[in-house]
Amino acid sequence: MRLDSLLNKINNILPQDSGIEGDRLGLQIQSGRDNVSNILITMEVDKNVIIEAIKLKCDCIITFHPLIYNPMLKIHDNDRVGYLTSELIKNSIALISIHTNFDVFIEGTSKIFADKLGFKFEEFLIKSKFYDERGMGVIASVSKPIGINLLLKRIHTLCNSPIKHSSYKNNKKIERIAIVGGSGSGFINEALVSGVDAFITADISYHHFHQVNDKLILIDPGHYEMEQFVPIGMSKLFRRYVHEEKKLKIRVSSVLTNPVRYFPNSNIYYYKQKKYLINSNKTMVHN
Repeated sequence: MRLDSLLNKINNILPQDSGIEGDRLGLQIQSGRDNVSNILITMEVDKNVIIEAIKLKCDCIITFHPLIYNPMLKIHDNDRVGYLTSELIKNSIALISIHTNFDVFIEGTSKIFADKLGFKFEEFLIKSKFYDERGMGVIASVSKPIGINLLLKRIHTLCNSPIKHSSYKNNKKIERIAIVGGSGSGFINEALVSGVDAFITADISYHHFHQVNDKLILIDPGHYEMEQFVPIGMSKLFRRYVHEEKKLKIRVSSVLTNPVRYFPNSNIYYYKQKKYLINSNKTMVHN
């Protein structure tokens, strides 16, 4: 498949201007390629992902987290981004970034997380001003009010991670929940205004927990932990829209790129997150 045709198809499904302004979206590294035939989808690029791509003979990587975000003044092996950029070019592997344009998609990051928890999508937390059926974050409801301990246990089981949360009343029941996958602390005010009972997002600071002050329950399962389901979600989306390209293979990386470790029981959490990647890939039927 021609690389420019693939980029056009992606932009038709996930327009770059639907993402957050300033995000680094689209083709990041061409590596001299005009055509691609074997795509690897990953959360983010690291050395092991590139090794995996070479082993699987993938000529294109689609990453959720952009590799190149800040302007590059030089490409140097002593720099992480510089080294990975060099390795991609050296091995003729193109790199495409899909990030906040997937976050705002109707079947995107936050909706996937809500579905995994068994919640019903109601509306976007912040609706797009320019696109129908797109927006940042979701508001979801439960079939019947749920206790906070049961909610925390469900999130813990899904994310395979320790959880930080704000204080709450023991008899508090949860009915409506706001969710922003990844770093969503900038949307706390919108969550408060929406009147939800809880807000699930990541990268919450100490002062953010003070900010909610019992107005809602703030829950932080971790950044990677909330977004680990995205590569499979992107793979399913692309399979629907490029199914006519019979020779195009789409794979999901089995490399766990989460840089965070936990104490205690780090190995347990690492094993469970790795197991999710492997088991999810087994259920996918490759083109």
